[in-house]
Amino acid sequence: MTLDTQPDLQYSLLEFVAHLTSEQYDKVPEDLIKLDFLKAERLDTVVASGFLEPLTYILKQAKEGGGGKKVRERIFDEYREKYPGLSDEELRYAMRDDMQQQIEKAREKASAVTGITMEVEELQKKNRDAFRIPEWFLYTSRAFLTLEGICLQADEDYSIIQSCFPYIARRLLNDDDPRAEQALKELIYGTQNGREGGVDVSSLSDLVDGFSTYTSTQKSVSANGKSRNSLVDTETAITLAKDGADIVLSSEGNFVQNLLVDESAAATSAQIKDSLRELLIEQPNRIRKSLPLNLGSLLPEPPSSQLNPFLEKTKDEENAQMLLNKISSALPGLSQIDSQMKSGDDTDQPFDLSKVDPEQVAVISRELRLNLPKYGPLLSQLGGKYVATVLERATDDIDQTLAKTPSKSLDSDLVGTIVDNAAKSVSETASRGAQAIRAQ
Repeated sequence: MTLDTQPDLQYSLLEFVAHLTSEQYDKVPEDLIKLDFLKAERLDTVVASGFLEPLTYILKQAKEGGGGKKVRERIFDEYREKYPGLSDEELRYAMRDDMQQQIEKAREKASAVTGITMEVEELQKKNRDAFRIPEWFLYTSRAFLTLEGICLQADEDYSIIQSCFPYIARRLLNDDDPRAEQALKELIYGTQNGREGGVDVSSLSDLVDGFSTYTSTQKSVSANGKSRNSLVDTETAITLAKDGADIVLSSEGNFVQNLLVDESAAATSAQIKDSLRELLIEQPNRIRKSLPLNLGSLLPEPPSSQLNPFLEKTKDEENAQMLLNKISSALPGLSQIDSQMKSGDDTDQPFDLSKVDPEQVAVISRELRLNLPKYGPLLSQLGGKYVATVLERATDDIDQTLAKTPSKSLDSDLVGTIVDNAAKSVSETASRGAQAIRAQ
């Protein structure tokens, strides 16, 4: 009573669960086609009918976990708050009326977008043969219902959709198939086309947590039922570090590595521009204003108008800088350590080596000895890739700025000419540096 899961179906399921966990419900209709529930030729009429609105609502509730009982309780609690004083039977009618209104709104919206306007009877008639139950679903649903039933006995708030996500995270980060990469892009950026809105920090955090959870769980299972101790924790942490390093430091490169390099380079470029603006414009202006007796007016003004075009941050750079700030603020441990260092707390207390388990030290030493020869060159390669990307960004940025600004002459704008020539020199140097690093 088993069924082989073909690769195409595997990727469709990966995409579907990724869309559910990231709440991209607008992708569900296409997922239903790929999963063979919905006929492709019926998609427009089904969307136009508003039929998918109740399904989306139920999927949102199912994602929260708790099985059918908890879903029902949450729905009733939501409507009791919305319509206080109604009996359960009256609430059912209110639910149906509300859902019908949502369907009507979706139908009007879809009609405006697609131009499909049909009577309800006609839409219902067309939808009768739009859906089907694929063979794989009969087998998979039986297995999932059994698993969910067991888990709900241990945890009444258990969510099988959320529990699938650690595997999804691991698979998306390790799989180099174009469909897996596209699903990963949609999960990280929140859009199909990618970088316009920047990285979704919440989705990125969920992805890292899922990857860590899957790796830790697999390591615990492989411990053959041994009780959790410091040595098992150390081995788990080492396994997680190695698995992460295999992805990030891949010699062939991958989407995750490129994302890390591109976002880091963009954030670095933004920081360099901020530092140069502070050094060349803001600080001289503050000095001029701070001098008594208006002596600052005797000093030359900083060349703000000539420098500003080169110091303007792109949208990518702003997004990357915001991402870095959000990640830093999401790591309270770092801020606590930083505040302790600044305040001098615990800095005079020596590290207590007597509390370190000798077995842990032996395991860490062995892993370092075995893996440094492998990961050392890869880390150097990644560093070179990062530096080359930063230099290439600087070259492109300067060249684009020069192309947008009119040419200057020594007579009309001496300072502008000096700034432009200096920018060209920096661009050429950066380009040669990037080419040299790429060649290695």
